[in-house]
Amino acid sequence: MSKWLQAAKSQVAPPDNTDFTDKTPSEGPRQVVSSVLSVLSGAAEMSKACPASPSPARELIEALGSDMDLYAEALRIHGPMSYGQAMGVLGWGGTRAGQAQSNLRKAGRIEFNKLGRAVLLDQRGEPQ
Repeated sequence: MSKWLQAAKSQVAPPDNTDFTDKTPSEGPRQVVSSVLSVLSGAAEMSKACPASPSPARELIEALGSDMDLYAEALRIHGPMSYGQAMGVLGWGGTRAGQAQSNLRKAGRIEFNKLGRAVLLDQRGEPQ
């Protein structure tokens, strides 16, 4: 056997961190994440310190209520928009934004302007 082949066979390759079939222990502890919301709001650290207290993000979601209310609040803040624009603002998918917009229209809380964008209506049914 040649010297270069002997040297190549004697080298040990470093562990492949992308190979999930590899049974070698990983380096460093892994953080278990239950949801994106827990990471963004720091709920993982908060739940360890005080398990009974809800996260600030969760409190906000519960305070605003349903998807219709969140969508309406986005319209109030940002003005008339399509459901595609609302997807970007709210960080939702198309189905969720479209359903919230449809429900707001059925409830008589929005109407569409000449550009096809949803406009939030006030209590009297007039555009805000």
